[in-house]
Amino acid sequence: MSGIEREYRRRRTLSVSWWQIAVTVVIGGNIVLQVTMNPYASRRWYVIALAVIVLARVVPAVLYRQRGRTIVGAQGITARDAVRTNTRTWHDVYDIRAELSANGRIERARWTTYVYDNDGRRMRLPYFDDWQLPDFHAELADLRAVSALHRGMAWELRSETEDLIRRRTRNSKLWGAVYVAAIVVCVAFVVMA
Repeated sequence: MSGIEREYRRRRTLSVSWWQIAVTVVIGGNIVLQVTMNPYASRRWYVIALAVIVLARVVPAVLYRQRGRTIVGAQGITARDAVRTNTRTWHDVYDIRAELSANGRIERARWTTYVYDNDGRRMRLPYFDDWQLPDFHAELADLRAVSALHRGMAWELRSETEDLIRRRTRNSKLWGAVYVAAIVVCVAFVVMA
């Protein structure tokens, strides 16, 4: 493509994330079990809790499929997900990178694209991946080449920004592990109670 004005949106159908459905069923099943075993439990609260859990899983997924897109223009790059819209101007963009997903869980894509800013923060680009684009790596290379003209500088690595990226990645993995551990402890308390 020769111009910078581009929009990447859902082109291929997405498969159902069975693990997300399984987690919702397990949580809903636990609520049903707890309510049926407790004679003092309110049936109304059961219905409300189950409805909130199902809506919390379904609504963001539907919104993401309808709203999600990546918009590239002369001013910068914009990522729209289910509820937020994030924009980076070209002067704030440090790098555009494709990263191999650990298990391909993000919409069946093996490669996911992120924009890194000068502070080391990253922003995921919705639907800019190998599942939605037939020639993903060529499109990424072309986007980097065309956007370099608007950035006013070449794509060069800076050690201080790379250190910030590594530090943020490490912290993100640490908080992810803390989150998983907290869920495991909560489930253990529920099961043991």
